[in-house]
Amino acid sequence: MSDKKGLSYDFVELLNLFSNDDSYQYELEVVPRKRLDSYLNNGFKGAVLWVNPVFFADTQRQKYRWTERLLEDEQSFISKSKSPFIFEGPSSLMQPGFVLGGIRGHLYGGIQEEIDAGKIIRSDVSYVKQNIGMLLKNRVDSFLIPLTTMKYYEKEMKLGHKVYYSPNPLNSYTRHILVNHNSQVFQALNKVVEQLGQDDYWLALLDQYGLDLPVGKLTDY
Repeated sequence: MSDKKGLSYDFVELLNLFSNDDSYQYELEVVPRKRLDSYLNNGFKGAVLWVNPVFFADTQRQKYRWTERLLEDEQSFISKSKSPFIFEGPSSLMQPGFVLGGIRGHLYGGIQEEIDAGKIIRSDVSYVKQNIGMLLKNRVDSFLIPLTTMKYYEKEMKLGHKVYYSPNPLNSYTRHILVNHNSQVFQALNKVVEQLGQDDYWLALLDQYGLDLPVGKLTDY
């Protein structure tokens, strides 16, 4: 976000101002996925916020170091409160005239086969916020978005009475910090993450963004 608002900026500020370890100074850089992949493939040192080993084909956690979970998240189906949609498997997305909003280039496990076969009609945009406009203008019937991201936009755009969250997500997963650096940097970051549950400022930030502490629930990945 160009105005430097959002949980990522607040989290980096927390690291720099309130960490007991002042050995490191952290700076946030927002980059497209392709550039990030290039950085990692070329061995650039750094850390990536809010990611899961599945996103980087590192389920064995051997390519990179991974902190403890920061958040629990899910791919949520969002619809208009006046015409709520409840996901009940791929067939529920195959209603006549039903259009699902997605993000260009994203694959959606569990329904991608039906999308590729043309059984689920999918309309893509480039950025997640654009799908909110598509929904409000009745261009899509529902769209997929990470729950944590939608909670931010719900508050920012005052959408609480306008949108409906399907009680059944597409999938659920944990979010961590990927660390492509030396062990000392990893240990410093992981120590902060391990102590966040007792950090009143972090709890206040989560509440501001409509989020909760991870509770160790069973997730898909």
